[in-house]
Amino acid sequence: MQIKFLKAITLAGVSGLIALSSSPGHATEPGIEWLVDCPKLPGRALDQEVIARTQCGIVTVPANHQASTSGHVRLSITRVGAREPLARQGVVFTQPDTLHAPAHGVFAVYLASTWKYSNTQAYRTLVDLYDVIELGRRKQPAAEQSARDMEFVRLQLGEEKINFLGRAQGSWPGIGYGAMFPQYMGRMVLIEPTPGELSDAYLRKAFARLPADRRLMLKGAYLQTVSSRPASHCANRWVGEYLANGTQPPRSAGCLVTDE
Repeated sequence: MQIKFLKAITLAGVSGLIALSSSPGHATEPGIEWLVDCPKLPGRALDQEVIARTQCGIVTVPANHQASTSGHVRLSITRVGAREPLARQGVVFTQPDTLHAPAHGVFAVYLASTWKYSNTQAYRTLVDLYDVIELGRRKQPAAEQSARDMEFVRLQLGEEKINFLGRAQGSWPGIGYGAMFPQYMGRMVLIEPTPGELSDAYLRKAFARLPADRRLMLKGAYLQTVSSRPASHCANRWVGEYLANGTQPPRSAGCLVTDE
């Protein structure tokens, strides 16, 4: 099975949706402020119907979630709504695959657009029934505070649980969340996570805290380019099957990475 990929888009030039530290004395209370319109997103390959379902906003969170007097940090948030909102089943949080991504929010739109043009029932389920959410990173991200940022947003949105899709460096917010809040993690799929500032031991510990049916780690060039590598086609298939249906690949699959 092969997913149709959109043409590559330029992830640069977005103004306004950046992670902002609140200025001293800023009176904004913690919460989500949804904007009337999103800043113009670059890239002619972005699907206009997907953009029409997209909301952008600013999340004001404590600079230190465990110290109420620590001030506030403002983060961007982008939500691509499910195509059938009355039948919506949940949310999928996601992050770009680099800590230095120049644009916030574009990856969520790109992901939702790519899913829309995929030719499987699993991806159609994701497009129709799940919101895709991208939360901006702090200027100086810390694993614990980033996980608490996601938990803050979950509570603000009133979601019982969240699902997470991360690739490379974009995996670490989900790993931190799964380690700290396993009871609220629905399904987490990581694609070739990189160690970053955390150790492999932390990755194994985080995975071990989640039941086996709620975690999946794959290898392959997911969404990056059209690749002839079998692992890439394998990952393309099972990301959709797992997030939509909870179906995991067999142990013989060429893209499966075990945590043993």
